[in-house]
Amino acid sequence: MDIAKKIKPRELVVGGRYLNRNNLFIRQIDAIEGKTVHYHDQYSSWSCFDSSFVQACPTMATPADEARVAEEVRKLARGG
Repeated sequence: MDIAKKIKPRELVVGGRYLNRNNLFIRQIDAIEGKTVHYHDQYSSWSCFDSSFVQACPTMATPADEARVAEEVRKLARGG
């Protein structure tokens, strides 16, 4: 299993997809304005400071993360 490299606020990129610490959300950055990050996940859109974003989403999402989260969302949608 790969150990993902933790990111720093200056490494955030618009369009980047990041794995939430709880492993249930992939958050995609829509815009960065100064230290404010605007992003969305599969449920809603939010904004926060870049330092808060990297605390909640410390790594880039891998294709395996994307697949696992998508499967979890499908399970929840089916009620199980």
